[in-house]
Amino acid sequence: MLSEKHAKGIEDRGLSVEMSAAMGLYSGRRSRDGSIVPDENGNILCWPYFEHGEEVNTKYRWAQDGQRRFQQRPNAPKTVYNADVLLDENTMTQLEVGQESLIWVEGEFDVQAGKESGYETVISVPDGAPPARDAKGKLIAVPDDARDIDPEDDDKFAFMSRLMDPIMRVKHHIICTDADEPGRRMAKELVRRIGAAKCFWAEYPKDEVVPDKKNKGKLRAPKDLNEVKQYLGAERVRDMIDNAKPWPVTGLFRLSDYPEMEIPQMCEIGLSEELDRLMKFYAGQFVIATGVPNVGKSTLMNQAAVLMAKKHKWPIAIFSGEKDVKPFLGHELMTAFLEKPRKDWSFEEKQRAEAFVERYFQFIDYDESADFEIDVDFLLERAATAVFRDGVKMLLIDPWNELEHNRPMNVSLTEYVGKMIKKLKRFAKQFGVCVVVVAHPTKLAADQKPGLYNISDSAHWANKADLGVVVHSGDPEDPYAREIDICKVRLKRIAGNTGIAVMSFDERTGLFVKPFS
Repeated sequence: MLSEKHAKGIEDRGLSVEMSAAMGLYSGRRSRDGSIVPDENGNILCWPYFEHGEEVNTKYRWAQDGQRRFQQRPNAPKTVYNADVLLDENTMTQLEVGQESLIWVEGEFDVQAGKESGYETVISVPDGAPPARDAKGKLIAVPDDARDIDPEDDDKFAFMSRLMDPIMRVKHHIICTDADEPGRRMAKELVRRIGAAKCFWAEYPKDEVVPDKKNKGKLRAPKDLNEVKQYLGAERVRDMIDNAKPWPVTGLFRLSDYPEMEIPQMCEIGLSEELDRLMKFYAGQFVIATGVPNVGKSTLMNQAAVLMAKKHKWPIAIFSGEKDVKPFLGHELMTAFLEKPRKDWSFEEKQRAEAFVERYFQFIDYDESADFEIDVDFLLERAATAVFRDGVKMLLIDPWNELEHNRPMNVSLTEYVGKMIKKLKRFAKQFGVCVVVVAHPTKLAADQKPGLYNISDSAHWANKADLGVVVHSGDPEDPYAREIDICKVRLKRIAGNTGIAVMSFDERTGLFVKPFS
């Protein structure tokens, strides 16, 4: 049962109390042991989350000190609101053939607004959109309950792994998240996991206004489906959904066909101010790194991956063809995390480093059966799964020549490499992943410094890279001197600049550091 206060609040949103009750909404109160129990006079609004008709989770909302507070049932699984549309075979048949589309929103009342406008296959993510950025460009951590550790971790998308099979069976997805910065980020995260080819986006009205509840007396464009229905009517909701536009994938488009997209966040590594000025990583980037043997090109990229996870919370997937994950690569990543020699680790530091690598790194590798080959297609299939399940944002391939290359006899080596690079770049753009490839140069004279055009097999490496990095020994009088030559930056002044950063190689840690004085 719903309390009078909750019923009035639902009516004030332009929604049906009868529909809310039919969807299972009820009022509750907090008992002495802290649990929340149904109470028709209670002050807590309760949304049950059903799977196969069984309430598997519940979201609770109440007002306290003038603020809305949220909580979910402790230790309950994360699932979408209205999940039964994905678990009913009759409905799934309609979704699979495209007779119906799956509509994604980010609030339970938005689901109800969609249903009252004539759409049954509407679902909401369980925790809303990630919070907006602060003045420094960082996402604000506003966890909904105790299980939310960090908004940039992929806990927010754990529900997708739970429902991966039915979600991926759906032919058409309409993204109708809120028309604000968090909603746009949510839209991109969903599309990145589902695949842009399956996705459409519903455009909110720009030339119509609704009351701004946070700023009384002011008007603004509507930002969610509930507001559109409440102030503009169900017909306007249907106009939005029925005229959803394909998410851009390939082909020719007008500017108005594209959703609002921000320039990707440019992420500095943090090794030195000089290097940060020259190179930055970002989602969708294709990076190529090279250098003669034993100068540290792999070490630099592994160290950069650790810093991206440490500073920016990027989950990483690595294919390591020349270095076994245990004990060598794992220890290298742990050393980069702790920034001290292995012999100086305390037991607690080792545990902390192991937990960090376990949390942020996945490895694409042969298992004991080894009845498969890791070629580019296999690699990208596994990387896509890592993106979908864990939100991986960087794929590191080290080195290129250790992948299996089944080149057809009638395809030249240059043509083959060009096609593989296209696949890698397409993956980077479609899934919003920074793809880094470490490649060996051809044999050079002892004193010759390699460039991107010296990479084995093809000039495509130089031509197609968004960022080109060459690691080389520096001062011949100093065996520890290194030059990091950023010789290719596609987005100059945004993602860096061409130039050379001088670094030193610390033999104690096996890491790159600022130049020794």
